Amino acid sequence: MIREAEDEGREQMQILITVILALVIGAIYFRLSIDSTGIQNRAGVLFFLTTNQCFSSVSAVELFVVEKKLFIHEYISGYYRVSSYFFGKLLSDLLPMRLLPSVIFTCILYFMIGLKATADAFFIMMFTLIMVAYAASSMGLAIAAGQSVVSVATLSMTISFVFMMLFSGLLVNLRTIAPWLSWLQYFSIPRYGYTALQYNEFLGQNFCPGFNTTENEFAICTDGAHLTNQGIDLLPWGLWKNHVALACMIIIFLTIAYLKLLFLKKHS
Repeated sequence: MIREAEDEGREQMQILITVILALVIGAIYFRLSIDSTGIQNRAGVLFFLTTNQCFSSVSAVELFVVEKKLFIHEYISGYYRVSSYFFGKLLSDLLPMRLLPSVIFTCILYFMIGLKATADAFFIMMFTLIMVAYAASSMGLAIAAGQSVVSVATLSMTISFVFMMLFSGLLVNLRTIAPWLSWLQYFSIPRYGYTALQYNEFLGQNFCPGFNTTENEFAICTDGAHLTNQGIDLLPWGLWKNHVALACMIIIFLTIAYLKLLFLKKHS
């Protein structure tokens, strides 16, 4: 009962923090303009949304670490199988703690900021943020499974996300990275989320209305110019391949977490 009350309180607190943070960010980026400054502001807020989803998922490391001794005791006592415990925890954490905050965050921010006013763009953004949250949480579970100290798992998650941010596409143009380092971008969760959000927002928009971009080759005003400059494919696959990559990462991380729990129970 105590554990259930703590989980419920944590869920309510996370939702409250999500609402407050969404209102603050919405006020900062309120009603973005459709001009050259709108490109920078949109790129900034989309990057923030992606990284926020990642760092908000750090709390997932507590899921297996805090209850490690209890899990070992109850498994040895024959209360449940590893699969029952594992999938039960996924349903109790990933659904309420990752899905609901992402939906609330999108509903509040999208209309305050004034992003692309189409229904498909709204739901694609929501889906992208959910996938980023799931991928980051799955990574946390993979790192935390079998750990005994929360701080170690949290530190590992934080350091990993910091390095992933470097390869997200905002802090450095990924096309300029040396070939012997550029392969690291394919392991960056923020990169896939940020790329999908940029494609979703910038495609089909002109941020320099009335400006003749053909007379200035350095003008980056149209959707194609900005996305191409970031190395983003303009074809539909340029959007959905990011979600496929996130889905693959979710499956891989969850598989690692499950196998670590299996390994743990054999030697307990």
